[in-house]
Amino acid sequence: MRFKLIPTVSVLRICTVVLLFLGVLQLSAQHKEEDVVSLNGTWKFNTISGQGYNYLNVKATAADIIIDNSDTEKVGVKGNWKSKKQGARETSFYKDDYLARNFVKGESKDNYVRFRPNLEKSGYYEAFVRYPFSSHLTSQCNIKHAGEITTKYVSQRVFCGEWISVGIYQFDKKDDNYIEITAITDGQVAADAVMLKPISEASYTKAKKMPKQIYLPSFNDTDWHNLKVPGHWGMINSYSNYTGIGWYRKSFDVPSNWSSKNDEKIRIQFGAVYHLAKVYLNGKYIGKHQGGLTPFEFDVTNDVKFGEKNVIAVEVNNAFIVGATWNWGGIIRGVQLKKQKNVRIQNQYIHAEPNLENGTAAVSLKIKIENNSNSVRKVNVLSKIKEIRSLKLTEKEVEIAPNSSKTIMLTASLKSKDVNLWHFDNPTLYTLQTTITENKSELDAKVNDFGIRKIEVTDSQLLLNGEPIRTGGFNRVSENRYYGSSEPIEILERDVDLMKESGANFMRIMHGTQNEELIKLCDRKGILLFEEVNVRDLTNPEFTAPEYPLVKSWLKEMMERDNNHPSIIGWSVGNELSDHYDYAKKMMDYVRTELDEHRLVTCVSNSGQKKAYTRTTDPNTHVDVIMHNMYRWQGEPQEILNTLRTKWPNKPVFISEYGFDPYPTASLDGDKPIVSEWNQHFRGKNQFVIGSSMWTFNDYRSGYAGTSAEENRVWGVVNVWGQKRRLFDRFQKENSPIKILKVEDIDRSKKSIAVEITSKEASDYPSYQISNYQLVATFTNKKGEVLYEQKIKLPTIEIGATWKGCLRIKKHLDAYQLKVKVINPLGYERGKKEIFFTVPNAPSIDNVIAGQNNARVYFTKAVGVKEYKVAYKVNGGAYQFTEPTISNFIDVENLSKNSYTIALIALNTKGKSTLSKEISIELINSKLPPVVWESFIDDKKLVIGYASDFEDEVYTVVYGFDKNNLSETFTTNVRGMMTVDVNNPITKPLYFKIKRIVKGKSSSWSPVQTVNP
Repeated sequence: MRFKLIPTVSVLRICTVVLLFLGVLQLSAQHKEEDVVSLNGTWKFNTISGQGYNYLNVKATAADIIIDNSDTEKVGVKGNWKSKKQGARETSFYKDDYLARNFVKGESKDNYVRFRPNLEKSGYYEAFVRYPFSSHLTSQCNIKHAGEITTKYVSQRVFCGEWISVGIYQFDKKDDNYIEITAITDGQVAADAVMLKPISEASYTKAKKMPKQIYLPSFNDTDWHNLKVPGHWGMINSYSNYTGIGWYRKSFDVPSNWSSKNDEKIRIQFGAVYHLAKVYLNGKYIGKHQGGLTPFEFDVTNDVKFGEKNVIAVEVNNAFIVGATWNWGGIIRGVQLKKQKNVRIQNQYIHAEPNLENGTAAVSLKIKIENNSNSVRKVNVLSKIKEIRSLKLTEKEVEIAPNSSKTIMLTASLKSKDVNLWHFDNPTLYTLQTTITENKSELDAKVNDFGIRKIEVTDSQLLLNGEPIRTGGFNRVSENRYYGSSEPIEILERDVDLMKESGANFMRIMHGTQNEELIKLCDRKGILLFEEVNVRDLTNPEFTAPEYPLVKSWLKEMMERDNNHPSIIGWSVGNELSDHYDYAKKMMDYVRTELDEHRLVTCVSNSGQKKAYTRTTDPNTHVDVIMHNMYRWQGEPQEILNTLRTKWPNKPVFISEYGFDPYPTASLDGDKPIVSEWNQHFRGKNQFVIGSSMWTFNDYRSGYAGTSAEENRVWGVVNVWGQKRRLFDRFQKENSPIKILKVEDIDRSKKSIAVEITSKEASDYPSYQISNYQLVATFTNKKGEVLYEQKIKLPTIEIGATWKGCLRIKKHLDAYQLKVKVINPLGYERGKKEIFFTVPNAPSIDNVIAGQNNARVYFTKAVGVKEYKVAYKVNGGAYQFTEPTISNFIDVENLSKNSYTIALIALNTKGKSTLSKEISIELINSKLPPVVWESFIDDKKLVIGYASDFEDEVYTVVYGFDKNNLSETFTTNVRGMMTVDVNNPITKPLYFKIKRIVKGKSSSWSPVQTVNP
């Protein structure tokens, strides 16, 4: 094997290899089936009054007590609060104004707004607060009731203008009752209004008793909801917008061949529970875990019952809301019960350092062995690489003290014939198996995949296996509009394939620990990643400065699970923090010295360009790669880059986020030409910028101010259902390593046509070597059927080099389209040229729905059509044309007459088709129905994703198995997506249509949709 070594200057760190570590929850091949009991599947789920809220269902009534900030007799203000009459980011507030104040740390005692209800009689109430947008993520709400004070924290960036519950309380009219708004950390706080909603004594008493009964085995949960694990409670329509505490219960049996043995441990293992979990088993409190994205486990050896039912209960709290992403609540990853010997492999970490000159690799394997017995244990260790049968790493008689752990190192050398480097275009993986035995009896084993690759950074370059690369990708918000953060493998595969198809090879994936299945896919498909701990605000009351023990535990849990994935080349300890020098330096030192000495380490920033942040006050001084989130509010891109380079001339820069505000609508026709403009800052200049990561790959659900009516942040290259926008095609072109793909004009008299490929120069963006690619030329007819195809294996095209070749032509080939594609070794397009020989056939209209001053035209998209337009006219007039669309419908707006003639045309690069058959319409006095983006069946549920407007009140769906008799009805106020329980297994097509109610008036019905099981 030949390697090309590129000399480097000022190499800061070397990051190599690594293996795919399956983590504590993955059932590896070596574990016997009877050693693991899956607790996935159906659990029982419910909530308790007063422990959470769904703001969509909170409506003020005449019986409620509402206190506005302007009510001076009931509101006490201490400190300098200012009255404001306009809500930030166009958010609403109660009545005419609200109070706001910018806090600094420790001001709560001297600065607050107290709302006093001055009750006429004692009673029981649910308390609510309301606020417009303010910057504070953890404003403090102190409720004075029944002689005590209860403190709650509320993010004022989300659910703005809604009534937000802070719990149920008993109030005595003799007491000085109040609801106080203040803060103990930095940020702006708004004090607008509060509401007390009366509840009965019986409801209050029941709600207070329930938390002490709900986890007992004898508790009757038969009338609870059925909820899938892994999953989230938003899969139940009535909990779509629920924030607070939810309860899970499940009964299970321990396998009959399990028994209580002195040499075995039984553990319950959770992949992740968002955000705070308290676990009970058979009525006993087992433990808790704080942090919703990382795995954890509990030893339940002495708590499980053999030969009888076990009952597990989990209290889950998703009240941790940070940033603009949704707080998907629930048991979001898998759960299992696992039986192991007292001595086990707790963790292992492989590091393979390739020698790029001679093709060999040095392997070091760090194995942590845990002894949970009361005696000294002596074990033998053997590690093998499946693909290299002759190689064994062994250690005999490792002695481990009682109730302790020991870490050992094993080393080996790989010959050049056995080394195939991992690369984003060639992600070769190996399989490692480690076994520990005692007296020739196997105690434990662990099987992991790994890859060999070398990462280096200089002051201006990122090198992969010695090759300088400049490439990019996206921030992918780890969620799906239905599955939330519990995405199944098919959704993850779809998105990774889409990202690779769009040219993504290197990205900061998102600010938070990822689903490990996503990382495995990046290992196999070839995407370089930085993974980040979920730290976005150091003022979060969860964190304890200066040691930050909770953050350290999150880092450890994340990295011990993921520190062997070859796709991960670096770690980040936080995102967009303020005054974070001490924190970031301490956490990066912790990562390097105690968790991973081989990977790159950084802290993602958006402050390095500010004057207050210097080499002595900004942790960029200590990162291996500056990762900067760059948005237009910071100034001109070149000025930002100049500032960063001037302050830190020896650091490469990765643009970890860049984005350009949301689209005005959720339309698939959204595009952002400014992406191409910004990329010009990297082409031929600023070569110290090693890559960029767009915000965002996908639209995502959010309660953040400025979110669409569908509760989605509309920023993505694809929407929340994975459907491509126009911007996707732009990214395919922008992310291609090919500068020129030239196809000679086709002359049917010739036997061949010339093709030319030129790769981008090292200073261009992106740029990397083209190796093991192929050229594929496909002639098709109008039905998309392949008439003729030719494939040419391309030689290696060095950075900035040109290849020239020829394609054969078959005479008398009646082709509609020729597509010439450059395909990488994994089958993804890296360049394409489309040639149409004729215009499309005339399309046909499926359906037209008339509205008040508009109409919606539906049609079925055809192969080989780039865009569609609607032509419309009044009788006797000339046709006018809509803007083109890539979607399957077009809204014709601003219609002022009663009658119109409508037709459809299809377009490709050759021209436009003739008009479709004309249709006459009469406008009516009804609004158009919601657009249906997606519909499918999952777990006996009909799932519908649809468009929403802020004026919408409710949505009604009628459905059934006979399209002419939709006999079932479902109504909801949930925006953007609904789930309808069908209850019975669905084995044949289901049909539905949808409408919306606005100001008491019904819209038209949508066309009937078909959903196949």
